[in-house]
Amino acid sequence: MTRFELFTMVFYVLDAAWESEQNEKLGEYLSAANPFLFKDIDSADPAVFEDFSIKTPERIDIEESYSIAKQYVESLDIKEVKDAFNRVDADEWIEGIEAYLSAAHKSEVVND
Repeated sequence: MTRFELFTMVFYVLDAAWESEQNEKLGEYLSAANPFLFKDIDSADPAVFEDFSIKTPERIDIEESYSIAKQYVESLDIKEVKDAFNRVDADEWIEGIEAYLSAAHKSEVVND
């Protein structure tokens, strides 16, 4: 999977947590991280995806994606974001990744 696909999956997991708890700090992170605000492969605040890109490999094996995502979330040092992410276990994560990747989604595509 691509770095952007992983970033988007982290966003989906955190957004689902926000839907149920409406935590302000989590909402602030999600507003900045939103990968759907623009057409580009980026986040609403480009610094968020840039930070993610520095901390993650360009290509990710699905089996390693949970631990890479977890390391990124831990690096944010935002308790509410960490708590929300930690409510998802590795098995749920893999199921979500497989469903996400099997459907049409915004991805890193180079246009000719």
